[in-house]
Amino acid sequence: MTSPVGKRLVHTRYHAVTTSSRSCLKCYQCNSEQDPACGDPFKGSKHVVDCMSQDSVNYNTLYLRSILPAEVFSSVVGAPRYCHKIVMQTGAVVRTCLDANPADINHTCRSMESSKMNTADPSKKIKYCSVCDKDTCNAATSMSFSLPLATLALVATYLFCKQ
Repeated sequence: MTSPVGKRLVHTRYHAVTTSSRSCLKCYQCNSEQDPACGDPFKGSKHVVDCMSQDSVNYNTLYLRSILPAEVFSSVVGAPRYCHKIVMQTGAVVRTCLDANPADINHTCRSMESSKMNTADPSKKIKYCSVCDKDTCNAATSMSFSLPLATLALVATYLFCKQ
């Protein structure tokens, strides 16, 4: 039988292993206003950074300060970082690493979307935000969800299968 101290030690080791593997996440980091290859469709492969690097933090401070809330682009030492893709209302695309809560990785996107809802400046309005936790996963093209199209597909499938 394992003692409580032994269980805690195993949990601590498990947490250290899972946390350290997360720290090596690599994401694309670019802004289509500085580099058109960063836009959709994505043509870049040279913009990969280690999310825990100081270069990643410096990039966010330098290039994202004017378009994102400070609490989003400023990094907390040791915080988990994830790949993000942000499409602004103007069509500008930002791919970067940002801090995120592992229990709710979409919180960062929700925070950005709600903080910029009241601005009249379209360059600061967010059209789309996604977050992912696999290497270079923020290369994907934005996918729009159409409720009427999804409903039509569901009804057509039902009618086809009913026969």
